[in-house]
Amino acid sequence: MLLNLEINEGANLKGYLAIDSTVNGQSYGGIRMAPDLSPDLVTQLARTMTLKYGFTGLPSGGAKAGIIADPEMPREKKREILSRFGEAIKPFLLTKSYFPGADLGVDDDDIRFMLTSIGLKVQPRSFTWKLSGFYTGITVFAAAIRAVQHIGLDLNRASVAIEGFGSVGAFVAQAFWERQIKVVAISTSQGAIYNEEGLDVGELLKLRDQAGNEAVNLFPRGERIDKRRLPELDVDMFCPCGPALSINQDNATAVVARVISPGANVPMSDEAKPILLRKGILSIPDFVANCGGVLGSSMKRTGLREGYIRHFLEHNIGEQVTEIIEAAEKEKVTTRVYAQRIAEDRFLRTKATAEKKNVTGRAFNLILSLYRRGIIPYQLVTPLAPRYFEKRFR
Repeated sequence: MLLNLEINEGANLKGYLAIDSTVNGQSYGGIRMAPDLSPDLVTQLARTMTLKYGFTGLPSGGAKAGIIADPEMPREKKREILSRFGEAIKPFLLTKSYFPGADLGVDDDDIRFMLTSIGLKVQPRSFTWKLSGFYTGITVFAAAIRAVQHIGLDLNRASVAIEGFGSVGAFVAQAFWERQIKVVAISTSQGAIYNEEGLDVGELLKLRDQAGNEAVNLFPRGERIDKRRLPELDVDMFCPCGPALSINQDNATAVVARVISPGANVPMSDEAKPILLRKGILSIPDFVANCGGVLGSSMKRTGLREGYIRHFLEHNIGEQVTEIIEAAEKEKVTTRVYAQRIAEDRFLRTKATAEKKNVTGRAFNLILSLYRRGIIPYQLVTPLAPRYFEKRFR
């Protein structure tokens, strides 16, 4: 289902809400703000959320919402638009058929403001966006490492370019840098910086805290380059963590990286995929590489320790990536075809279990609802959580 919404007719502001799937009549997905959104893209993003929830075995339907606007506008104007958008989708929020979250250009505080501005209560355990970016970064990194190891590249000599230095890309860059793998290029909405010898990500992170997206233009040790060059740089790994469709039919033939591990959803167009395949580039599906956001956030809400979550994500997603690559090669299909088959199968099984009308199914749904609303303390859930999440990948 796709809704085209007039947010403010006089100002010609438009938005979209796409619900790809539901579990018990409910769906989850972020609201993003960007000037180049289209109905088709929002529909693809909603589908990706279904596959992501399916792959991780979480009992959630997939959705996505979007507003066509500049996310870097003044915060007061931005929140006015979000409030109007909230009114437009209020029927779906009231029936709980759609639960919104943060996404590109929209943070947790924006979502809280939107909900309260239209008179809705915020569930205590609804938002963990800042942590979501961190957990996404872990799985993007883990997926890239496993892919590089599979094709036999020397990690000690490997290099990576990271498109986007926001809530996901910054953590991806930090993960590579901490493992002493060269990060040679980083981009933001304001430009890009390149250094063949490797960038000091630690210093860039400090500068980002002070100057935001302008950090790439203020950093003294590197060459300023056109941000559109990131996908074409001569690197071993490319991690698109910014806008959707950054790899497309116009630049796919120029992509050099041996491995693509995306932090962004829908990072490449359909036209680009066969081009990359012919070039022998190993692409990890977006809903696999960046699933750490939804999975890690769900784990955090159960009270699990940070060290346990990080180890779980690195190990389990790494193992899954290796299995997908090897099985796809054996069956002579792409990694996306094989991974999508897994995600769709898991989604259907998880949905069927969650929607069972027997006593056990109703009890589980009641407990889950009470926990999300903060009525049941996490101390009662934490001891059961490890076993629950370990079963998700089966």
